[in-house]
Amino acid sequence: MRRRLVRNTILVTVMVLAVLATPVVLLLRQSTEDELRSGLAAQATAISTNLSNQYGEAFHPTPSELSGLVNDGDRIEVRDASGTLVAAFGPAISDGFSAVATGPSQTMIEVITDGRDLRRRLTSELILLGVLASGGVLLAAVLAAIFGARVSRPLEQLAASAARLGAGDFSAALPPSSGIREIDDIRSTLATSASRLDKTLSAERSFTGDATHQLRTGLTGIALQLQLLASHDDDAVRADASHALAQTDRLTATLDELLDLARGGRGSQRVEVHLHEIALEHRGDWLHRFQIGRRGLLCHGSGTPVLATPGFVGQIIDILLDNALRHGRGDVRIDVAERQLRVTDEGLISERAAEGLFEGSDDPAAPHGRGLALARRLAQADGGRLELVSRTPTTFVLTMPTAHSDPSALQP
Repeated sequence: MRRRLVRNTILVTVMVLAVLATPVVLLLRQSTEDELRSGLAAQATAISTNLSNQYGEAFHPTPSELSGLVNDGDRIEVRDASGTLVAAFGPAISDGFSAVATGPSQTMIEVITDGRDLRRRLTSELILLGVLASGGVLLAAVLAAIFGARVSRPLEQLAASAARLGAGDFSAALPPSSGIREIDDIRSTLATSASRLDKTLSAERSFTGDATHQLRTGLTGIALQLQLLASHDDDAVRADASHALAQTDRLTATLDELLDLARGGRGSQRVEVHLHEIALEHRGDWLHRFQIGRRGLLCHGSGTPVLATPGFVGQIIDILLDNALRHGRGDVRIDVAERQLRVTDEGLISERAAEGLFEGSDDPAAPHGRGLALARRLAQADGGRLELVSRTPTTFVLTMPTAHSDPSALQP
């Protein structure tokens, strides 16, 4: 910023000087010419007065008598009343400056110069003007550097503090007041925002921790009850209890992973997994609910190992299946191929609804709430992406990075 301010100030100064240079040079030249003509007129008058006093009316000059009256390189001409040249001294000058005065015996005395003195004086004045302009540009650059330092330093400090605040370091101290009202207003606003964010995040972390503790306590109690049922004499009861225990364990693991994500993690528990194995497990969890609704739930295919957090992938599948069960139609298919998992139903999503599908909504009457938005965040946290590839039939595709690949390459 400081360099741009100095550079732009110098550019503006040079442009202003360039605009003013033409009229200034013209005025300077005109002034110098007028001064030269005035000097020649005074010289011609002085010569006329001198000759009148010396010769009176019997003035019949010769070139030798005129030789000492003008400077070297200048010319003097004496003409009679009819304009006829009587005498002259000096080199012929075709393009120069002249002045005329009335001499003795009705003669006209003309002094002519070739303008060398004019050019010399004009050149010296232009050099002086150029030196002054260069000094003005240098002074403007110095002042711009001083002002730029005063303005940019507090802004750079504010940017550094804002970067630390954005990284979650709310202990970052803001720079002192700069004395510039606009910058101090930004500082005050940033301090207020940081304080509010710190309080909000502290409250959310506290709530998340309390909610997680309560959920984990409840899941532990359910697991204990299921363990008792797992020792029941009835084989069917034992099988159902074992299946429920497995679901409880997965839910507990998912809860831990979501808590890690809420605390700023990005899928730190990623391992090499197979999408079709996770899909089969969650199909088993949802099959009974689909059967109650008289709808089919199919799972086909297999793929290459991917790098993912099992709980995140399972949560995404649960959200997609819940979305298909509540808002979709017909049978639902889960197809796995390579590193992609595709969930398809026979429903239809309108173009208007598709525009904000992954933005989430707090309105309970909205056709799609926070679930799909959460699913996309979970996919991105694991280095993958979740997309709606078809509105009819409704088709979602989850793409995860293969094992040993760069997860950032999939980020949208």
